[in-house]
Amino acid sequence: MTAGLGAVGASLSEFADIPFNADQVTRITSAMKNYGIERADAVKALPQELTKFGTDVVDQFTRGGDPYGKHWSHIESQKNNPGGTGDSKNAIWEDGSKNMSRGSQNMTVQERVTASFDNHMDAFLITVRTQEFWQRTLGNAFEASVYAAAITALDMLLIHRDDLFNASTERKKEILVEILKNSGLMAAGALPVSVFLAVALMLIPGLTVVMIPLGVVGSVGLSIRLIKSLVDNPSEQEQNLLTAVQSHLQGLIYEFRRNKDGSLTIDVESLPVN
Repeated sequence: MTAGLGAVGASLSEFADIPFNADQVTRITSAMKNYGIERADAVKALPQELTKFGTDVVDQFTRGGDPYGKHWSHIESQKNNPGGTGDSKNAIWEDGSKNMSRGSQNMTVQERVTASFDNHMDAFLITVRTQEFWQRTLGNAFEASVYAAAITALDMLLIHRDDLFNASTERKKEILVEILKNSGLMAAGALPVSVFLAVALMLIPGLTVVMIPLGVVGSVGLSIRLIKSLVDNPSEQEQNLLTAVQSHLQGLIYEFRRNKDGSLTIDVESLPVN
């Protein structure tokens, strides 16, 4: 628990943001040219944590997600609402394959939720694999070799992600320990390890059952902070989306239950009619 709490404290360290120039991100300038939107609106629709890591990271995000990169995707299609093409409130960044497969249909609420989640997760996966993320998290007291070991461990985690979802508990434990040893992160000390495990827990929630016997369940606290950092500054489109989702939840009672494997269940039932 001490290591986990220490990681939370270290993650609060302040570092200067890396300069970001939207004019050097091709996908942003293309959206501005093709749809007549303002630069500020295209940037505002990005996961806001992303821009703190500089132009190159934002460019990687817009080119990633899937083989087609991110598209400036309209909520009401250009066919159904030609006048809304240049309205920034009528669009969101979305994986290109999903945008193209929808054709001229309007985006559903579920598709908007999925696109927003995908954007935040893709942004997180890009930023967490940069040295700057680990500098911000661990502080500047660590050498570059520690940051390199952490990034290597994360790459190995992603390579073994399928096994960590589906293998037995004992095999998951073996994989996790192998990653920590083979990446060199194990030798870096408790703080970098706890940060890495918090990231791992965010990506693969079921690892809770593995971390308890390893004595690192305290790192759960940091994973919650990392998730929070992704959604602290929602774009206007995402705020509108949340409002739409909340309207669907009106008249419902819902309760969160944490399962033994670390997953989350939501129980929903209608409110009684007076």
